[in-house]
Amino acid sequence: MPTGYNLINKNDMELITLKIFNTEIEAEMLKIFLETNGVEAFVFGNILANTYNLFNTTSGGVQLKVSENDFEKASELMEGFYSQEA
Repeated sequence: MPTGYNLINKNDMELITLKIFNTEIEAEMLKIFLETNGVEAFVFGNILANTYNLFNTTSGGVQLKVSENDFEKASELMEGFYSQEA
């Protein structure tokens, strides 16, 4: 498992942070892309980030998490997602 990533237990599913964003919109865009490609994703921290936008870096930002089992596939999809934007 890569260092620097958080694991949490949500209904007996191990989730791992794929990426941390400054805004909910950025996280939701990647979430939709992942789910369209068969990877379930979850957004955390969006209420705090939206309310206290100036403090995102200290609050942990908006975290996009995926199942530990889907992490590798999600990472590859994310790389493709961002290479399309360039």
